[in-house]
Amino acid sequence: MLLTIGQIIGFIAMAIIVISYQQKSHKHILTFQMVSGLLFTVHYILLGAYTGAIMNLLGAFRSLVYANRGKKWASGVVWPIVFSIGFLISGIFTWNGIFSIFPMIAMLMSSVVLWIEQPKINRMFSLPTSTCWLIYNIKEMSIAGIVTEVFVLTSIIIGILRLDIKRKEKK
Repeated sequence: MLLTIGQIIGFIAMAIIVISYQQKSHKHILTFQMVSGLLFTVHYILLGAYTGAIMNLLGAFRSLVYANRGKKWASGVVWPIVFSIGFLISGIFTWNGIFSIFPMIAMLMSSVVLWIEQPKINRMFSLPTSTCWLIYNIKEMSIAGIVTEVFVLTSIIIGILRLDIKRKEKK
């Protein structure tokens, strides 16, 4: 029963993350990703995939900080470093074999990429992070996670074509 509830929560998180890549502003992308990250935290806990859970919990907090970057408390360049260290330490403490490296790589990369307030760069470099999550989800048998990453990869590509390449052609 818990696995089914976990998968349902994961599918709700999936809908939110897919929508995030269609947002035009950096802040909106991060706000959607924060909500999705919190739901994925619960999803992975219910699946017993604790590396994925802690990475998503920290990722949700990271999205909150990054979305508020215009405010003094969230504007320091120290934040990507703090989150990178947090992801490394969390990954070490929740290590469950070699596949635990994939969410760590994804979150380390995204800590730097999401700090850059350019949705075009966010979309482009989200391709490898999403691929890392896809590998982890296959290993953890997270149906919602696998479907999410397929949709996310598709959504990122559509976003790149619709917002980045098409816009470039109009110039």
